[in-house]
Amino acid sequence: MAAILTLESVSYSYPLPGEGESAALDGIDLQVERGEIVCVAGPNGSGKSTLAQVCAGLLVPSSGRLLFDGRRVESRAELRGLRQRIGMVFQSPEDQLFAGTVTADIAFGPRNHGLRGAELEKRVRSAATIVDLSLERFGERSPFSLSEGEKRRVALAGVLALEPDVLVLDEPFIGLDHDGREHLKAALERYRERRETSVLVVTHDLADTWRLADRFALLSGGRLVRVESSRELVSGYDLGSLDMRLPQWGVLARELVSGGSEVADPADPAELARAIASILEARHGG
Repeated sequence: MAAILTLESVSYSYPLPGEGESAALDGIDLQVERGEIVCVAGPNGSGKSTLAQVCAGLLVPSSGRLLFDGRRVESRAELRGLRQRIGMVFQSPEDQLFAGTVTADIAFGPRNHGLRGAELEKRVRSAATIVDLSLERFGERSPFSLSEGEKRRVALAGVLALEPDVLVLDEPFIGLDHDGREHLKAALERYRERRETSVLVVTHDLADTWRLADRFALLSGGRLVRVESSRELVSGYDLGSLDMRLPQWGVLARELVSGGSEVADPADPAELARAIASILEARHGG
């Protein structure tokens, strides 16, 4: 696969009142391939949200290069073009809601881009379907009357209606109950399948992205410590040094691997179940 988004030695510093700067990112090298889901994880203050905004073209690197589809993004015009192809969902995305109805909120972005009539309706309905939100039931309701999870889905649908090539989400699972998290994960997988888009999920907790992400980019102190698959993380990298931990599925997979079991996909519960069954069969046979 070819990289759609590339960061080369990207650093970013926030100006401080008076004089000086506060470094948030330091020499980040990262590639996001077409159609993959990357989890950017790290403790609070590691630079995750800053990295998300750099990837979305909302912050210009203090140094280094940002490339989209192999081309350097540098000028203001190029940044504007990048923002039309990368969708950003911020923390508390329900704060992005403002229209009188759910349908109007989802339609705002594509309408701003000139879509009208049947094409606009098709785009809105497609986005609502991806997030599993019935327009017949919710379309004419105020988005502010919905539950937190439903608000989150409306906000995501509004970004998906723009059909971005890359979707960036900053802490999207915060505040959601189990059903809300499962709805969101299913929506991200559906969107990737339909559009072959790339997804960058920023989080402080690996649990919600464990089965979702193809790779995990681990940040600490503004630096990219390493980029690993779930299988590589299970093989022994110490997340404690980042004040993080494996989710329960990952802990189980690590125990199985350390005990000599073959686990092809530590993010697949069915694979873990097969490994456990194999152990039990061997013991029973003995």
